[in-house]
Amino acid sequence: MAIAAARAHAPAVILLCLAARSLCAQQAAWVMGPQAKLGLRELWATSLTARREQVACLGGVIGADTVRVDRVRPVDEPSDSLTASSEASLATCSPPQWFGTVHTHVRSTDDETPASRFSRGDRAVMSEWTTRWGGQGAFCLIYSARHMHCEVYPPRRGTPDPETAAE
Repeated sequence: MAIAAARAHAPAVILLCLAARSLCAQQAAWVMGPQAKLGLRELWATSLTARREQVACLGGVIGADTVRVDRVRPVDEPSDSLTASSEASLATCSPPQWFGTVHTHVRSTDDETPASRFSRGDRAVMSEWTTRWGGQGAFCLIYSARHMHCEVYPPRRGTPDPETAAE
């Protein structure tokens, strides 16, 4: 009986394994160069000191399977997701020198836990960036001294949107 049940579920298990493998294969690897690492650390430190979100431009190369970030340049205008316009980062972080943006998630409210994923507002800015500059962009958010979340947006064809893939 157990063998029959295992055989009945085998196709579903195989499909789940293949789907998981496919999802992992489609995610770009992110490589941060030495200057980029330094810039990202400084952005986080500035954000923590000010208790405000900070934004910077990202530069490098978006490859077929790897995103290489070589440089980071802070946007001059202080940012905070509760009050700031995205216009400064959209205008400053333009191709060909820049291929996207990074921002910190440091809460300026009473909630001490930073969000580890892009908000709906973040996604709207990502969409506006790609529409304005006519192509894919690379976007990251830093939510601790050791953690960040990065995505190529819009997702490559065949790659599920991380926001809807979890639903």
